[in-house]
Parts: sequence; structure tokens; C-alpha cells
Amino acid sequence: MNDKIIECKICNNKMREFESNNPQPLLPDFNDRVCRDCNDYVTASRVVLRGMEPHSLEVLGGFIVNIMKVASSLKNSREQYVKQMEEE
Repeated sequence: MNDKIIECKICNNKMREFESNNPQPLLPDFNDRVCRDCNDYVTASRVVLRGMEPHSLEVLGGFIVNIMKVASSLKNSREQYVKQMEEE
């Protein structure tokens, strides 16, 4: 079993490589991997974006990824703040 630790290309959370998922069509690099949480959004995006022309898919996919990155950053900041408050 491959226990190599890698980072999700969307939210930067760490995961074991064998737990990772394919991020297409949101990320163009076939070597990129996403975590299970981000994969839920990738899967939903596949359904919504199905049948789009390549240029539109690239633009809209990039827009979705940027929203996911900002949302993930906000979530991580909130979780760190809550943890910090609990420690005080």
C-alpha cells in the first residue's frame, strides 16, 4: 500500500496518496490529486460542466477552483481561531 503523504492541489490538506482523487476537469494537470472533501466538488462540477466546449470548461473550471481555494482558506482560518480560543 502506498502511504506516501501528499497535498491536495485545491485545499492543501495532507492525505495519503492512495486516498487521493483525480481533479479533472477542474485542474488541467493529470498528475494533480485532490482530497476526498474536494473530490465531492469535483464530482459535482463534472456533472454541471459536462458537454461544455473546451475553452468555456477551462475558464469556468478555473473559476470554481479559485472559489474552492478561498473557501478552504476561510475554513482553515476559522478552525485555527476556534482551536486557539479553546486553548486560552
